[in-house]
Amino acid sequence: MATVRKLVVEVVEARNLLPKDGTGTSSPYARADFDGQRRKTRTVPRDLNPAWSEPLEFNFSGPGSGGVDPFAGEPLEIAVFHDVRMGPSRRNNFLGRVRLDARQFVRKGEEALIYFPLEKKSFFCRVRGDIGLKVYYLDEPLAPPEPEPTTNDPPAAEAEAAKDVPAPADPPPVQTEEPSPPAEVPAAEAGGAPQGAGDEASTEKPPEAGTAAPTPATEDAPVMSSEAVPAADGAASES
Repeated sequence: MATVRKLVVEVVEARNLLPKDGTGTSSPYARADFDGQRRKTRTVPRDLNPAWSEPLEFNFSGPGSGGVDPFAGEPLEIAVFHDVRMGPSRRNNFLGRVRLDARQFVRKGEEALIYFPLEKKSFFCRVRGDIGLKVYYLDEPLAPPEPEPTTNDPPAAEAEAAKDVPAPADPPPVQTEEPSPPAEVPAAEAGGAPQGAGDEASTEKPPEAGTAAPTPATEDAPVMSSEAVPAADGAASES
């Protein structure tokens, strides 16, 4: 199984540091540099014997398994500084440093707390005190790569587009008309009047257009009046 090597620098504490804030104390923090990587601890305010107990991790450029190459990468450097944000200070905030190479690294489980005296970085620097460190390396397994999607599956963009397309609507039901029963044919058109119908089966011919129907003559009824009666009586008397 593939592994990755990490270097762990546990900064435990420092002792008997120089005061740098002008009031007889310092607010120190530790900074570690290894193979182009930089890590820092938190700041302990106003303490000449700060305790950090912070592990700082680095990616190791050596082989993933086997022994540590003492010539691989840069040496490990741990420096201590006064944090100027915690109070006034002099121009020089440097409190000392330690430099270690890979031959001083051990595998995890074999580490021990070792106190290293703080060193100057130039001839005119004034430092004092020491720093307690645990330095070790470990190999961690690499996470397996994620499986690539199969070619049979549609791309995610096409799958999302397919979700947005509305489903086709069902066609309306087709209504089928039932055949209407055949119209009844009059008996006269179907083959003449039935037997025994006689003249009742025959139909009268409608009068032609423009010919007025004759109106029956009305007889003039004799009109009896009161004057006619005496006249008749007079005629009888004359006879």
